[in-house]
Amino acid sequence: MRKLVLLILLLPFVQCDKTKTSNDMFLIGIFRPTLGMFGDSIMALWPAEEQLKPFVVVKNAFPVRKSSDILYSIQTDQSRYHACIYNGGVNDFLGNFSPNQLAIESTVQNQIQALTSLQGKCDHILAINFWYVEFPWPTEAVLRLNQLMKERINFVPRLDTEVMIKSSDLLDGGHLTDRGYQKLADKTLEHFETRIPWIDFLPR
Repeated sequence: MRKLVLLILLLPFVQCDKTKTSNDMFLIGIFRPTLGMFGDSIMALWPAEEQLKPFVVVKNAFPVRKSSDILYSIQTDQSRYHACIYNGGVNDFLGNFSPNQLAIESTVQNQIQALTSLQGKCDHILAINFWYVEFPWPTEAVLRLNQLMKERINFVPRLDTEVMIKSSDLLDGGHLTDRGYQKLADKTLEHFETRIPWIDFLPR
């Protein structure tokens, strides 16, 4: 009986050569994709439940987390997701305005390990770079981290935000306003819609 019910639910996905009916649309609506969000306060404060519909948002993000904490949380996460987004590392340099290269390398290595681990948990991944930040945020560290991320994190898609996020989008020099988050949300949805085409049929 369970196999029969499952077959009925999956019929809309295997009959791709037919025009979708209202019943098809209803059944597709049952399968809402999950989005895992991993990071620090940037992810934790994102009003993603509203801005990233139709995803079912699952946050594994807390303020003041360092890149090593985020890595550990990913490695111990037992869930599976249709899509995942990652951002983190700035907290490694709070109050450090002249970071040494070894510290920069260590943070990016944590990012690489975290994203590699996510590849085993997520069908699709998007890494989000840092944007322009202002004092008292670690401006030099952000610039150097972004440069190294572009050189080394080339095995998953990455959203470069330096041009997109403006000073007017910053709440306190680093965190984002709702408008700043909406910019991220628009680009994030645009990215995943090209990889998960059926989410276009879901209600928002």
